[in-house]
Amino acid sequence: MHLSINIIGDAFADIYCYLEGDMPSHGGDSRLTQPIHKVPGGSGLNTATHLSSLLSNFWTNNDTPDKTANYTSNINLQTVINENDEYGKLLSNHCQKHNIRLINRRVSNMPACFFGTNELQSNNEATSTGHCAVIVSKGERSFMTHLGTIRDFEGDHILTNFRDLDSKSNPTINTSVHQHAHIAGYFNITGFWDGKLKSKLEEMHKANQNMTISLVPQHDATEKWDGALLDLLQHIDFLILSEIEAKSISRYNRHITSDNTSQSDLLNHIASFFEAYKVNVIVTLGSKGAVHIYNGDVIYQQETTPITSPIDPTGAGDSFAAGFLYGYLNYKTKEDTDTDSNEMIKHGMKYGCAVGTSSIMVQGASVPPKKDSIEKILDSIPQLKQSKGYAKRQKIS
Repeated sequence: MHLSINIIGDAFADIYCYLEGDMPSHGGDSRLTQPIHKVPGGSGLNTATHLSSLLSNFWTNNDTPDKTANYTSNINLQTVINENDEYGKLLSNHCQKHNIRLINRRVSNMPACFFGTNELQSNNEATSTGHCAVIVSKGERSFMTHLGTIRDFEGDHILTNFRDLDSKSNPTINTSVHQHAHIAGYFNITGFWDGKLKSKLEEMHKANQNMTISLVPQHDATEKWDGALLDLLQHIDFLILSEIEAKSISRYNRHITSDNTSQSDLLNHIASFFEAYKVNVIVTLGSKGAVHIYNGDVIYQQETTPITSPIDPTGAGDSFAAGFLYGYLNYKTKEDTDTDSNEMIKHGMKYGCAVGTSSIMVQGASVPPKKDSIEKILDSIPQLKQSKGYAKRQKIS
């Protein structure tokens, strides 16, 4: 069995600033606890990195009924960078180090934007690789992002012949293949908002009806929370959201009539909002874990192991997404069943919470936690709870 994971999304150079205390007031100043430094980041690159680590550490023959089976995998990352500036080189070197095949879709009518040109400056608005100032204060983080070349990424530029991509990177593949596409950082890529991404998703499904597709929107800096996202959901198997993203997309603040609302009220509202779209919605709830919502109901609730002193929450949503996808795809491709979607999702929720929780104990969004750290969380994580919609889910499945 060969597992082909294709990440389509953003990649940025993250410039970290760790504050000693609160954010400075307007015109004020704050002290940093350590020197400012650059690390690879962006939702697409972070997710690819964590998935690569999970496949390296856990994707073996040892946990399958058939220990003689040949399990292989690859990760492709389609994004847009300037491969010649300092930020682009940082991202390229990171992908090479973590066994991620970087496919730079830098396509434009402007000759200066083609792959291979000698653009060394990173201060030009049109040609700079995207970069982001990450401000970490008291366990929370804020971002200031220059999109740079990611503005050039359009739906038309996405390569959808994943089998051809896989054969180029691994000509020896001759086993059955499961393909998964993950759209990452949707709201950062305005070129995906015009309907052309929808056409590409249709193209993917037409080429392989068994492939699965997931999407993480990320924060919408425009605060409109639209971007034609809802039009895509008929082609999406898993929509993975933070609590803030779920509130904003579902217009929860317009719905509430009282300050005394509970988490149950919130989840019921989200479930009702997405009911018509027939998409599996996974909502992360920080230290409270995550929930699975489908067809107007909360199906599963997965709590996580509490962490009293988190080091860095940046990228926790991306690491959760990577863990969820690994757990889901690992069960789907290895276990002796291809019909029990409930069990696949359960495994995804458990791995998602374990990887997401482990990642906040590591500094840097693109630094994967160690295998033993993930295993420790997996061993201690509370049992998943089946909610009122579970029986309905069983009938649907």
